[in-house]
Amino acid sequence: MDEQKKPDNEAEELQAEGTEETAVPVEGDDGCCEELKEEIRKLKEEVARGRADYFNLRTRMERDRESNAKLASEQAVREMIPVFENLERIAAAVTDKESSLSKGMDMVIKQFETGLCRLGLEFIPTEGAFDPAVHEAVSMEPVEDEELDGHITGALCRGYKLAGRVLKAPQVRVGKYGG
Repeated sequence: MDEQKKPDNEAEELQAEGTEETAVPVEGDDGCCEELKEEIRKLKEEVARGRADYFNLRTRMERDRESNAKLASEQAVREMIPVFENLERIAAAVTDKESSLSKGMDMVIKQFETGLCRLGLEFIPTEGAFDPAVHEAVSMEPVEDEELDGHITGALCRGYKLAGRVLKAPQVRVGKYGG
C-alpha cells in the first residue's frame, strides 16, 4: 500500500481538508488572516449584543420584581382597609371609653394602622383646601367666612394613598361662601 504523505502539523492538516470555517492562517496567506479578523470582529459584536441583552434582561427582571412586590402590597392593603375601617366603627360604638374593651380596641387599631403604614399606606388629609384629584365632595355647606370657600368643612370617611396613588378618596363636605 502506498502511504499518503501526512501533514506535519494541524494547520496543514486542516488546510489540506479544505474546510474554510476552521482554516488556520499559514504564512503568506493574507486572505485567510482577513477572514479570521472578520470572524473575530463578528464574534466580538455577538458577545457585546449578548452582554447588552443580559443587562437588559436583568434590569427588566428587577423592575418586574419591584412591580410585583408593589402589586402584592397593594392587594394586601386593599383587602385590609375594610377590616381596619370596621374596627374603627366598632371602637366608636363602645360607649364607655374608659373600659378595658375600649382601651384594648384602641391598641389593636393603632397596631393595625402601624402595620398598614409599614406597607406604604398613607392617610389623605381631610383639612384645608378641597382637591378634586384626591377628595370626593359629597355635599356643599354654606359658610360665613369667605376664606373657607372651597375648603373642607368635615369628613364622612377616610381616604388612603399607596405609592402615590389614591386607593380610596376621602368623602368630604366642602364649604361654599354665599356672600
